[in-house]
Amino acid sequence: MTRYNWWVGWWLAAVLPAGAQAQVPRGNGLRGAYYQGRNFEQYVATRRAATLDFDWHEHSPVAGVAAEQFSVRWTGWLVPPATGRYVLHLSVDDGSRLWLNERLVLDDWSSQGLQYYQVALDLQAGVAYPVRLDYCQAVGPTQLRLAWEVPAAPVAEDQRQAPVAKPAGAVIIPTRYLFSEEPVLPPLPAPTNEGPASPEVRPAPQLAATSVLVLQPSAAASAKPRPRSYLPTVASRPATPTPDSSRTAALAARLATGRLVTLRALYFEQGQAVLLPAVQASLDTLAQALGSRPALRFEVQGHTDNQGDPAINLRLSQQRATAVCDYLTAHGVAASRLRAVGYGGSRPVADNRQPSQRPRNRRVVLKPLGH
Repeated sequence: MTRYNWWVGWWLAAVLPAGAQAQVPRGNGLRGAYYQGRNFEQYVATRRAATLDFDWHEHSPVAGVAAEQFSVRWTGWLVPPATGRYVLHLSVDDGSRLWLNERLVLDDWSSQGLQYYQVALDLQAGVAYPVRLDYCQAVGPTQLRLAWEVPAAPVAEDQRQAPVAKPAGAVIIPTRYLFSEEPVLPPLPAPTNEGPASPEVRPAPQLAATSVLVLQPSAAASAKPRPRSYLPTVASRPATPTPDSSRTAALAARLATGRLVTLRALYFEQGQAVLLPAVQASLDTLAQALGSRPALRFEVQGHTDNQGDPAINLRLSQQRATAVCDYLTAHGVAASRLRAVGYGGSRPVADNRQPSQRPRNRRVVLKPLGH
C-alpha cells in the first residue's frame, strides 16, 4: 500500500514575532546534480534550477542521462520572507527525500505513481535554512514540483514596508527565496526585551527537539481524502495544454504499425481507477492521434501487478481500461473503435518479485483489432 506521510509539529527558535517580515536578497535557485542510476551511481552533470517544477514526461532530463533509472540531488538554501507557519507541498513520481536544516523531514524512496505530500512547519523570516531534496526515477512518467503556502502577514503599521501577501492556495516556491550559495543576509533585529544585538552575530537556525507527528494510512486508506494538488493554481500552467503536433503525428504512426502500444505516460494512483489531471495531456494527444487514423480499432487493455487480491486486481484493471475508453469517446473517438478489457495481473512484462519492476506491470496497452 502506498504511504502518504504527513509530517507535522516541530518548532524553530523564534526571534521575530509571528508574521514579521525580513528584507532579503533575491535568490538564483538551487543546484541540481544529475546521476545515472536510481541511487546516485554515476555523476553526469550539474544544472541550476530556478524553481523545482519539472515534468520530463518520458524524456531525458539532461544530456547524458537516460529517461529512466536516474536520480537528482538539489541543494542550497531557503530564506523565508515572513515568520510563521508554512506548508510545503511536494508532488513527485517516483521517490523523494527532503532535508531541512540538515534534518530529514520526508522519506519515501520508492517506485510509485504520482504522490502528494504536505509538510507543515514554523520558519523564521530572514534566516537561511539549508535545504536538500533527493529524487529518484524508476520507469514511466517523471515529475517533481515543490510549492508552499506562506503564512498570512499583518498589515504594516506604515507604508514604508509592504506586507507579504499570502497567495490563494499553494504556489511553486519562487526563485527569489532559493539560493545556490549561502546568502549574505542583514542582521536580525534584537528582541524588544533584550539589549542591542551585535550586527556581526546572526544566530544559526536550529530545529527544536520536539515531537514529529506522523499520520499513517488506515485500512480504509482508499477512502481517506487525499491532499489537493496545488498544480492547478500555477497560473503559467494551462489546465488542458494543446497536444504537440509532432507528438501526435509520431503516436499516430506507432498506432498504424499494427503492434501493441503501451501508454507509458498513463498511470493511476495505487488502487484507484480515476484519471489524474497530470495524465490528461497524454490522453488528449492519443485522442488526436486516433482522430487522424479513423479506420483503426483497438482493444484497450488494463493490467496490474500481482500485489493484493487477484479478483480485485482484475476488476480494477477493467475499471481503468473503461476509464480510458470513456475519456477518449468524450473527446471525439467513436465508441465502436474501442473495446475495454481488464487482465489484472495475469500478463506481467516485468518481475513482480522486484519492487522496482512492478510499476512496469501497472500499465494500459492498446492492441490493434481487425478492421
